[in-house]
Amino acid sequence: MDIYQTMYRPLKPAGIDDRRANIVGGGIAGLATAAFLIDDAQMPARNITIYEKKPVMGGSMDGTKRAAGYLCRAERELEPYMECLWYLCSKIPSLENPGRTVLDDVVDFNRDEPIHSEARVIINQGEIDSHYHDYKLAPKYAEAMRKIIGSSEAELANKSLDEFFDADFFKTNFWTCFHSQLAFKHYHSVIECRRYWQRFTFITRHEYLEGFIHTKYNEYDAIILPIERWLIDQGVTFVNNFKVTDLAFDDNHNTVNQIIATQDDLPATIDVAPQDLVFVTTGSISENSTFGDNHTIAKTNRDTTDMGTFTIWQNLAKKDEKFGHPEKFLGQIDKTKWISFFPTVKGYPEFFKRIERLSGSPAGTGGLMTFKDSNWDLSFEIHHKPFFPYQADDEEVGWGYGLYGEHVGNYIKKRMWDCTGDEIMTELLYHLGMLDIKDEVLAHTYMSTAMMPYCTAQFMPRQLGDRPKVIPAGCTNLALLGQFVEIDDDVVFTVETSVRTGLEAVYGLLHFDKAVLEVNPSRYDIRYLLERIKRFAGIHGAITAADLPNLDPAQLPELQASLLKLINDVPPYYQMYLGRDQTIPQKAAVLHPQAPRSK
Repeated sequence: MDIYQTMYRPLKPAGIDDRRANIVGGGIAGLATAAFLIDDAQMPARNITIYEKKPVMGGSMDGTKRAAGYLCRAERELEPYMECLWYLCSKIPSLENPGRTVLDDVVDFNRDEPIHSEARVIINQGEIDSHYHDYKLAPKYAEAMRKIIGSSEAELANKSLDEFFDADFFKTNFWTCFHSQLAFKHYHSVIECRRYWQRFTFITRHEYLEGFIHTKYNEYDAIILPIERWLIDQGVTFVNNFKVTDLAFDDNHNTVNQIIATQDDLPATIDVAPQDLVFVTTGSISENSTFGDNHTIAKTNRDTTDMGTFTIWQNLAKKDEKFGHPEKFLGQIDKTKWISFFPTVKGYPEFFKRIERLSGSPAGTGGLMTFKDSNWDLSFEIHHKPFFPYQADDEEVGWGYGLYGEHVGNYIKKRMWDCTGDEIMTELLYHLGMLDIKDEVLAHTYMSTAMMPYCTAQFMPRQLGDRPKVIPAGCTNLALLGQFVEIDDDVVFTVETSVRTGLEAVYGLLHFDKAVLEVNPSRYDIRYLLERIKRFAGIHGAITAADLPNLDPAQLPELQASLLKLINDVPPYYQMYLGRDQTIPQKAAVLHPQAPRSK
């Protein structure tokens, strides 16, 4: 992080007191946008309104108690270089510790309870896979990976991973650890996978999950609630049960003049003045979720008439090409859905104690265990206690999911998609080697399940232009937020993505005199590249001459061209000129001095 630029507070934008901001969507992207408007751009909070179709804020970052147990649809994998997220959290006061921030709380908690896994992959019904640390790849896979990373996104347009790798690649230890924690499948976008590989996937001891961050409570109580409380204290207006479906524009689709919606099923419109701002979340990975429990299947919602914030995006795309192509992401539910489960175990500590003994990790510190033999591709983790501020002493909670719910289980001979919570728990116990306590676990467990039709929709093969830009070309008062907009170099399916869209939206629409935080440039760090080379070549310790490949002279021209492209694709180092006119470092002279030049 560039502290000189990041902590600088520009002068208040002219006219900001007389402008209003309408934010559609109360997820983390919308909440972050409001925070940046207030704290960075100094917009009066009373000028900001957040519209949300649900009764509560938080979007996909949920966490709540039901009558019989808890519900939390997903787990967020956080890491230290999510610069925009931690920049946001550094602004928000802690709800528990006066004088501290949400960022302080997160750092303190992870220093006391860091994640470290030694049971990342489980096989044979309860054994730790002793080979999963070996990330050595066959030369053909390393070459395919090099080709992907060395290609442009235009060259990789609309391609999937299985166009570059055969079936055996998807059985490697590297792929097992990578795809199970990030939800990639063989038919997903090679562009998006490339961004992940460049961004942060080859970190040291990746399979130990070291460097992954968790929060003291679930992310709703740890992050969403403090932000919401702070925004309320500042004076932001929140409007719930308000469903936006479309926007009205001028003739060129550049300036929004009206927000079209319903509130409590009655028509509602909001007039927008030209100087006012509109921020719209264009889709949610948890849209149209359905829920099940111990005895009820979470059925797939295939409704295409009401798709929440996706409906807004679809209507925008009908108006102008610059708003992208939502059909590239939304038309294949059986390839984008997956099911998660969240058990609440009450009055039976033996289950979690066994998992602690199996893994060696106290609850909450072991991260995801993936069951490599599972036909459903199950992963599961147990949370520390309390994971909810109001959690009872005799309640324990965990979270898991299956990436291939279309397959028949190993023990339960049904597709995961067709299973009740009790059946999913039974399959999990089979892979843990704990069927001997099945009756006790089921008797003491409430299983909430969630089917999310669009959970990995953002990973579907695409090309540039399929996702709209944060500020579409020509737009004067509209910015788009969330997981389905285009951000240079960064990845989707992260909290960081959503927060970054809010930062770019605020700075861009207000022509803010401050640069947006840079995406972590790890792909240009020689230490990072060296780690990648050594891991995939199976090299431990220093690289020696014996580790260098034998070169065929006939391949030298191709190798030279590849190296030149790699070198020339690296952007220049930061410009050190500190003034506002950043064109000056590209010019040889601008001052026209009168002193004579030396000979």
